[in-house]
Amino acid sequence: MANPKVMAALRDAESVESLVKLACQLSQGMDAQLIALHVVEVPMATPIEAEDEVLDHPGKEILARAKSVAEGFSRKITTQLLRARQAGEAIAGELQEQGVELLIMGYHRPHTLSSVLLGSTIQYVARHAKCRVIVQIPPPHR
Repeated sequence: MANPKVMAALRDAESVESLVKLACQLSQGMDAQLIALHVVEVPMATPIEAEDEVLDHPGKEILARAKSVAEGFSRKITTQLLRARQAGEAIAGELQEQGVELLIMGYHRPHTLSSVLLGSTIQYVARHAKCRVIVQIPPPHR
């Protein structure tokens, strides 16, 4: 079998450092390839393939930051920017397509009672992923 793959699904700039750090540490222990993924959720009114740097720019900055963090651990990281209507579906699809063995993703502020347990993206990925999933929950703000 080829080298195992570890993917960090990155949603926002605030979580990049902690998620990529964890991914670097775990991937190094597994001698795994490291992938950083950011999904741009495109509104229904916008075509997925529309040329729109405003949509992609934040994701590109997140992925550039991921590369910088990985370099600090002397780890090579492949970055991937995807566009989709729903992040959960896109992440689950990439996991399967790339044969990822471990996904690391972050939990973000809850919006409803059901998402207090797990956010909707995490719920979708957890139900559909064919690999192990680690969810990093940040400490509460003080």
